[in-house]
Amino acid sequence: MSPSLQETTVRHTRRRAGRPAQPSDIPADEEILNRGLTAFAELGYDRASVRELARRLKVSHNFINDRYGSKDEFWRAVIDRALAAQVSALRTALSVEAADDLARLRGFVHAFHQANVAAPDLRRILQYESMRGGPRLEYVFQHYLVPVREAVAPLVHGLIERGKIRPLPLDVMVYAVVAMNSVNAEVPFVSLLGDTFAADPSAFAGMLSDILLEGLIVDTARNGSI
Repeated sequence: MSPSLQETTVRHTRRRAGRPAQPSDIPADEEILNRGLTAFAELGYDRASVRELARRLKVSHNFINDRYGSKDEFWRAVIDRALAAQVSALRTALSVEAADDLARLRGFVHAFHQANVAAPDLRRILQYESMRGGPRLEYVFQHYLVPVREAVAPLVHGLIERGKIRPLPLDVMVYAVVAMNSVNAEVPFVSLLGDTFAADPSAFAGMLSDILLEGLIVDTARNGSI
């Protein structure tokens, strides 16, 4: 059974029993994970060797294995911390009081895109894994996307039944929402198109949310049909 959205939280770092005390100049855990996020975003998992990670973290070459157990476990700790903020934002968006369910859906889509535009390094990592597939992508999918999808599904199905949004398959809707986040990993290309993103990334993401929502919401005033 997949974990619920409520249960998706930051994983605790693993410490081996009897591990020698670390020097006092080692960065705090939060800074370690922040630097790890940047390193994986810039290098990709395969190019981020343990030695290179240690150099960027400014720790000894055996620090990652001692503290986290392996590079893979360190990657998971980095991802878990980065995703926790997004899970919290989405949980809030779904629970907030709104005029109606359509307003809740609008709030959810905007919250999803805003959370991603605020974390470009995370988006670059997820895009890297999405193109390759494998256990890391499966981990993100099961611990993040599945709980999010299951939390929003009743809202979507209810809106479809009431004729408020187009009766598209849920996987198509989810992909459309997620795909909009690629802008955060394609800034050089987006910048060639114009200066809107550079001027205000949040506003740019909001416009993408509106475009997507306008394609989903049924305009009952236009021909009275889908």
